[in-house]
Amino acid sequence: MQRAVRSLLFAAACLAAGAQAQTAAAPRAPNEELKRLCATIAMAPADPREAARRAECVLAGAIPSTNRFEEARVFARWALSKGEPAGGLMLYLAFQNDPANQFLREGRIDPERYRQLATRTLEQRREQVDAIEGLGFAAGRNYPGAGPLLAAYFHDTLAPRNVSRLGALTALLIRNGEHGSVIERFAREADAIARDGAGTKASARVFLESYREAAAAAQQGYREQAGGKTCEDVQLRSVSAGEIQGAEFLPLTGTLVAESYLVRGHWSEFWTFRACGQEVPVKLTFQADGWGGSSTAASYNKGT
Repeated sequence: MQRAVRSLLFAAACLAAGAQAQTAAAPRAPNEELKRLCATIAMAPADPREAARRAECVLAGAIPSTNRFEEARVFARWALSKGEPAGGLMLYLAFQNDPANQFLREGRIDPERYRQLATRTLEQRREQVDAIEGLGFAAGRNYPGAGPLLAAYFHDTLAPRNVSRLGALTALLIRNGEHGSVIERFAREADAIARDGAGTKASARVFLESYREAAAAAQQGYREQAGGKTCEDVQLRSVSAGEIQGAEFLPLTGTLVAESYLVRGHWSEFWTFRACGQEVPVKLTFQADGWGGSSTAASYNKGT
């Protein structure tokens, strides 16, 4: 138990020091080999795999386009409709890399842009739904690169069961030879949360973002319970969660991604900490923010 708690604290520290808000990296300039490959692809491919390759070439900038992301989506969507998993992956990458779907400006979060994205209606999220469905299809077919991207999606996206999905997927990827540092970190985080916070409905990212605030509330609670004494050694022992009120999910239907993106909804969780021999109850409230994250508040649950 103590090892798990230490790993949670370490993960929370890494998260605070790392990328609080992620966005897909801009495509690298195409190398000569890719340019030669892309030059052989027909302008109007009749083969689904070739259409997916053309989408990749357009996204990478190896094939000039006046509307790179929309053109890539057209080819990727057609390839996916014919059962080509590469089309699903390219559809997801087109969505992720499109500046219209990003909220970072010069490396910083633009709050107004984030708000605009978070308040999109379901009708305005059709491309987002198609992209996530495409990624899930590609990962389900074991298409190279899709599994790690789906793991990152589960890690960062608020919804019940996304921690267990993350754990199952990273375990599978590692068994299949994926040993990258990010996948291994995701696996450790999912395992630690499953041991100490199995009842949570938060994503791994939201859970770890909330952990420091919850631990601070537990320390404050201990001071109240112990007549002003302090305790630095607080350990999470258990988590229970209430039902989500007003739950609204993206209308995803794929086997791997159904109900994996909570758009609206709020709920409470009760985290029990052990602090210097005393149990300290902490209440957390979570509110889905509309773009995969959550606003969270933690307080000592006095009187329970």
